Amino acid sequence: MIYHKKLDVWLYPGGHVEPGETPAEAVVREFEEETGLRVEPVGPRLGITAPDVIEEPLPFAIMREVVRYPSEVHLHYDLIFLVERTGGTLREGRWISADDLDVLKTYPNVRELVRRALGARKP
Repeated sequence: MIYHKKLDVWLYPGGHVEPGETPAEAVVREFEEETGLRVEPVGPRLGITAPDVIEEPLPFAIMREVVRYPSEVHLHYDLIFLVERTGGTLREGRWISADDLDVLKTYPNVRELVRRALGARKP
């Protein structure tokens, strides 16, 4: 998890998809930029094979968030991927356990999502 100074809460790494990049590529880039770790998305794939088709990993969850600004309402979509570490050194952020979630300063939806993600990764 990373500490978001402006919001004063802990969040999972994330950001926007840049032009020309897939959501999975954005996950890899944002994770390394924000934490120093190299990761690989590990979402399931449907096994579809066809000429000129590259199947992308499926997100663990997709969440729609309504963000209200004084002048407008903005819909924000989060594609949440599970990842495995492939390298790098953690320079920002911290590893958390399910027990840490009870005291971590974060949003309720983030706490619930991380709890479910931790459960999904158990062998």
